[in-house]
Amino acid sequence: MIKNKIGMGTLILVTLLVCMALIPAVSSQEEKDYSVTAEEAFKHVNAHMISFIAADAPGFENWIGASVDPKPVELYDINGQKLFYQFSVYKEKKLIGTIDVCADKTQGTSIYDIKFDPKPYKAAEAMKKSKEIANNKYPIGELKSTVMVVYSYPKVGAMTVVKDKTTGDEHRIFVDAYTLDEVQDKPVTETDFGDLGVWSIYETILENGVEENLKEWQKSDNFTKSIEQAATNKGVNINVAVTEENVKKLSGDAAIMTITSAYVSVPIYTQETTYYCVPTSIQMLCEYFNIPTSTPSQTYIYNYLDGQSPYGLSYDDIEEWVEDVWDKTPTVRTTALYNIDVVTEIDNERPFFSTVSGHCRVCRGYLNQGGYFYMYINDPEGGNVYYECTYGGPEVGRVYVR
Repeated sequence: MIKNKIGMGTLILVTLLVCMALIPAVSSQEEKDYSVTAEEAFKHVNAHMISFIAADAPGFENWIGASVDPKPVELYDINGQKLFYQFSVYKEKKLIGTIDVCADKTQGTSIYDIKFDPKPYKAAEAMKKSKEIANNKYPIGELKSTVMVVYSYPKVGAMTVVKDKTTGDEHRIFVDAYTLDEVQDKPVTETDFGDLGVWSIYETILENGVEENLKEWQKSDNFTKSIEQAATNKGVNINVAVTEENVKKLSGDAAIMTITSAYVSVPIYTQETTYYCVPTSIQMLCEYFNIPTSTPSQTYIYNYLDGQSPYGLSYDDIEEWVEDVWDKTPTVRTTALYNIDVVTEIDNERPFFSTVSGHCRVCRGYLNQGGYFYMYINDPEGGNVYYECTYGGPEVGRVYVR
């Protein structure tokens, strides 16, 4: 009996030791670092940028002679996760664009969006004000962190996290980086376009799953390396300003010329209030369709649709305008947002409404680069024009106009 007890005890001990040995291995696997360095991100930016320029993609016509600042702004999600490296593109010392690169391989494809002629935001002022508000609201609180965040895509601001020393509760203070207005920490209503609040784009990006996103990052990395190799073969250094001579060398290269695109000429307007994104999007398309012949003001459109200040409009309001004023057929989609439908609409010269949570824009074109699909967006928020990747993208709905 004693012998059997010793044997059982030994077996249990061995089993425990094996389990203990396995635990670090499992933990190590779970904690694998998938973060992207700023240096890696910089390579992706330069490779994709020279590819767009050499392929004469829409929007990049004036980017010859441009160069990328290797020191990006780090943008975070509202959940504290590092989200993007935002690189600034300059030409003759003037800011002509920004390119957002995902800061973690689990977020999928590397290039998330590319903005043209963006208005510089006030990062330092926004961060300072968010701290001041936090100190005023919670005078005995502990400031945990202050970072730049994408608080309601594409809106950027500062977020200060403060901990109440009495209760231990943490509070977030948001300040918009353009207006320097405080933004309330409340969820955005997805279908109330013009609603002010915050939402996590990181959660949206992860909807495809970590494993699929890792595959997409590798695909993007391979594409970047193919462009780098093509440039090296032609004696082109892609990490310096893009010259006309280098563009000529690369034009026609198979690795570079993997771009198809199309767009229609829709004017860009800036919304006049925080809740005028739908009226402004309608205004843009009024001018495109030339209906009515005299483009109405944003306030006229808002009042026509019985808008109630300070609230935004909805899909129903868009449908009403399309039917009553344009005498066209609106088709609302909140699922099955396929790339092929973007191609069909734009190829038939039909720009359409594209929505993200709490916000409405106009899609005026597309670009397909090496299997990555981008929508060409006119955004009334700040009057921005940009390409936005559809893989892991923020879009939640569309209204086609036929």
